[in-house]
Amino acid sequence: MKKLAILSDLHLDVNQFDEKYEQILIQTLQEQDITDIHLAGDISNDFEQLSKPFLARLSQYFTVSYNLGNHDMLGMTESDITANDFQLRSIGQKKLLSFAGWYDYSFCPGISVEQNMNTKNTFWFDRKITRDADDITVTNRILAQFDAVLTNMTAADKADLIIAMHFVPERSFLMTHPKFVKFNAFLGSEQFHSIFVKHGIREVVFGHNHRSYDQVIDNVHYQSKPLGYKREWCLISDYFKSYPVYQSYNSYNLHRRYNLIKKTKEFDAYLLTHFSEEVKKSLIIFNVQI
Repeated sequence: MKKLAILSDLHLDVNQFDEKYEQILIQTLQEQDITDIHLAGDISNDFEQLSKPFLARLSQYFTVSYNLGNHDMLGMTESDITANDFQLRSIGQKKLLSFAGWYDYSFCPGISVEQNMNTKNTFWFDRKITRDADDITVTNRILAQFDAVLTNMTAADKADLIIAMHFVPERSFLMTHPKFVKFNAFLGSEQFHSIFVKHGIREVVFGHNHRSYDQVIDNVHYQSKPLGYKREWCLISDYFKSYPVYQSYNSYNLHRRYNLIKKTKEFDAYLLTHFSEEVKKSLIIFNVQI
């Protein structure tokens, strides 16, 4: 029996993911009897200096694969980015097909391309990434490649296929808060879902949105359990329950409440003690027959 775990949005640098956290991650995966690990994007903001060495260390314990997220693309050329797309590997009787994806603004209908570009170039991380064409052209090219890859696969292979990607593939998983809906334009494309349905794909794992989902739509089983940023972790809320003295610090504003407690000794110790629990909540596990 093989045991595949898919994990996304580690954000090693932003989360100050040092050796202690890395060892807890490895130990947690080992305790879960994981044999294969796939990282579905946003490993760090520095793929060469941070992500590659991390992947090499992880590969000492597990069979490791990955696809890029938008943060991983920082500083990469277009050829660097595309070289990582549509990797196919066998894991026991299953196959894992991985790619990043991109976005075409289809999750924000009625907003002009110019408005979306203004929002992106003002607020969104991807303004720092250089692609070789506009977002819609890039996405259409990826969609065409993806459709071609699946067309060339046998029905039997597609029946046993797991898709891992980074960007959001279906509109059920968009942000709903009025303050953030304009950023849905950069989350993904609804056309990915159409391709899944066309080819009878059953298992899709994604990340990017830093929200957890487990939902079947048109017979496609979508799962997403990103680790995300420390301030978003479930254990932050648990911390306030465990330390009533900080209850007055609690707030629905994740940035504010995290900043109030992040430098306390109790909080540092609590994070290390309970990080394994957060990892377990972020693992999507497939048991695969050999």
